[in-house]
Amino acid sequence: MDSASISDVSKVFSIATPLLICGVFLWAIWRTESRHVLIRRLWQLVHGNQEISDPEIRAFVDEQTSLVSFRMFAGLPVTSLEKARELIRWAKLNGVQMRTLRMCGEFFDPDTREVNTRKLPSQSLQGVKLAGFVIAVLLCAASAASLVSSRSLLSLKATNRFFLATTTDVKPLWPLWPFDETPLRASNCSASNEAIQISTSFTPQEVGILCEILKDEGSANFFKDALKEQRWSAALLFLFCAWLSWIALFAWAAGAAARRLADRRLDPALPGSQLSLDLGN
Repeated sequence: MDSASISDVSKVFSIATPLLICGVFLWAIWRTESRHVLIRRLWQLVHGNQEISDPEIRAFVDEQTSLVSFRMFAGLPVTSLEKARELIRWAKLNGVQMRTLRMCGEFFDPDTREVNTRKLPSQSLQGVKLAGFVIAVLLCAASAASLVSSRSLLSLKATNRFFLATTTDVKPLWPLWPFDETPLRASNCSASNEAIQISTSFTPQEVGILCEILKDEGSANFFKDALKEQRWSAALLFLFCAWLSWIALFAWAAGAAARRLADRRLDPALPGSQLSLDLGN
């Protein structure tokens, strides 16, 4: 690796590191629905580990830290620390895992400990989400295959025929059968167009155009540039489809988990919580 490449890599890392740190803080704020983590880190940056002198304020900050910690680890947006403690007791009492409640997402209210059945998606909507996940995964697989492929996907404007090309040969994208179809090379162009059509399934018009391209001295560089551009597009498509499949999977899983939890018909109340005795009179 030359010095220019090393310099470029160092520049990328110098930019990526602060962006990664900012991304972590943004994720923490989104996860906890609070800027407490960021503010506390800024306080420690200025004052170090110095304790807050006022006991009431220190207790308040510690309580907020505990609440944010629960939101971070459990992934459930409870509104108070007491609600968090009640949810922990309720989950243990009914044998419910926190990850199950977290998976339910917006369909489960952690404060009331109930599933919002009115928001539950229908079976048809769940089927659409699952189908979207499958389509996104298939697109991911196709884009991943394009990343490792040595052929670029191009088309002829004259006939709108798609074909796969390397620096030395081309072959039609469709039909896929037979798989051992002979690709068209510049050395084959000396044969008649009809003979080439039989072996490659290109039409005589397409054979004439493609032979001119293959014989051109700049065709190899053109195909290389097309392959490079295709790989960049495939990488972006792969990232987008991976994100889309992740969203679709968790959207389907949230509805499925919430429906299973609702079918258990668990009592949201804790034992003894409904008792309220006024002993002052």
